[in-house]
Amino acid sequence: MPSVAAIQSEGDLEVVLLHETHSVLAEIIGPELYSVGGTPPEQSVLFHTGSSFNLFLILAVEFFAEGPRSALINRKFQNLSLLKGLRWFCDKHPNETNAAGLQEAVSSLETWVAKEVHFQFWCPDVNTDVGFSLKNEQLISFGANTAKHHLFRLSDLLGKLEALCVNAGYSFTPQQFPAVLASMIEEVRSRLQYHSSYLLELLGNVFFALNKLIKARFAQNPTNRVNEMTVPAGVTSDVFRDFYGSVMVFKRYDDARILGYTPVTTRYLKMRY
Repeated sequence: MPSVAAIQSEGDLEVVLLHETHSVLAEIIGPELYSVGGTPPEQSVLFHTGSSFNLFLILAVEFFAEGPRSALINRKFQNLSLLKGLRWFCDKHPNETNAAGLQEAVSSLETWVAKEVHFQFWCPDVNTDVGFSLKNEQLISFGANTAKHHLFRLSDLLGKLEALCVNAGYSFTPQQFPAVLASMIEEVRSRLQYHSSYLLELLGNVFFALNKLIKARFAQNPTNRVNEMTVPAGVTSDVFRDFYGSVMVFKRYDDARILGYTPVTTRYLKMRY
């Protein structure tokens, strides 16, 4: 078996999805970023610092951001995000993912990120009340990218903002858009603070279901020896076989580790901002 570490089959893709998705969710859902207050079903989260909130946004956007040409399967490049990859995984293994609750958890998250709501903010520099429709996925993208970049590095977001404004009938000059973006981001961060408890509930549910699926797979063949494991069909490299072994051995968390940091939010935090 060759040692090339490139995703070249559905088996390779499945291994990488399990490994990377569990890893990023383990970074998000836990005590490092936030604490959970209240009792179910009236819980909310409190981020330790502003930097903790920024890191949450940066990690969360990686769950939804597509990786261009991220996999070459059947001679065709795939542009996948971790969320879209999980949808592919659920469609490939419907019985297994239904049993773990992953189908339901992924569907709920997909519904929330695709939801489009009216977004409005006041920009004093242009003396205008700006409003347009924005999907929750776009909201996270604006929040995360402005948390990790300075304004002069945000040409891509400025272009996206310009398209939103033009479609809504505004005619700002290029010189005005940085000020419009700055005012917009204040509203973006406020909304994301409001939505964060419910978003963490949705992500935590995905994490719990994925962890349950991994534990169930390990229980079918409980061994720490990679060469004795049943790996996904079509794996092309020992690299991915070893990745799969690390998933089965090291990514089986106790339920309490995940549930303790998965808020069950009040219905008010699930409503529109």
